[in-house]
Amino acid sequence: MKLALLLTVCGALLLGAPVGAQQPPAGAPAKQAPPEEKGPPKQEAVSGGTLPDDLVGRWLVVGWVAIRDDEHAKTTTGLWDVTREDAQIVFTENYREMPPRIAEELADANAEDKKWRPKPQDLSEIASGWDTLPARDPKIATQRNEIYGKDGFDRDFQNEEQTKDAIWAARQTSQFRRSAQPSVRGINVFGATEARDGGYAGNYTAATIAAAPFPIPITLKGKFQMYRVAGASEPKARKGFWSSLFSGCAK
Repeated sequence: MKLALLLTVCGALLLGAPVGAQQPPAGAPAKQAPPEEKGPPKQEAVSGGTLPDDLVGRWLVVGWVAIRDDEHAKTTTGLWDVTREDAQIVFTENYREMPPRIAEELADANAEDKKWRPKPQDLSEIASGWDTLPARDPKIATQRNEIYGKDGFDRDFQNEEQTKDAIWAARQTSQFRRSAQPSVRGINVFGATEARDGGYAGNYTAATIAAAPFPIPITLKGKFQMYRVAGASEPKARKGFWSSLFSGCAK
């Protein structure tokens, strides 16, 4: 989810330079840090419990962190590709920029603290550019994407107010690259409490851990809704031996 700007602003209000940080002795050679990895994050997908079959597909996931009331909020977006692998439903995030027109509308809405909701033409535009829109760099090294049906909830999901009454819940745990400092780790949690408008809606929590003399967690809570962009994007079935053998016979 694209919440880095909002979290950075919140973090700037809480963080200062470390007090009493030890400086290297004068004349000592500076330590050369290894080069930072580039490219998309390495994503791991984990799932458990019983999940709805209609989750499979491509989704625009929109989160809202309320400012004053339900209509005044900061909006964040993400693109999820939910597939079935070895009979399990799993998801990864497609890190791409929004189409320019939509990105401009989002920026304007956030500047005025107005909640942004996608229109049908927005979903169509995102669908057509799903594989071709410019890649977005989230400055994340690794990301673990977990999704569980209610019967597979761990203790945290069972006890947390945002997820304990959910139909299903998802958690993204991200380790940021050095260039994302002061942010070092991020967690997004989604607790789907109802089916809505062909997708799902519920509670949304975004947290980041910022580097300081000691770790400082910054947590924001709100709501989310998933909007279907396209149907299932299942991997193609492998051809069996006999179909491969006779594939060239029908001309």
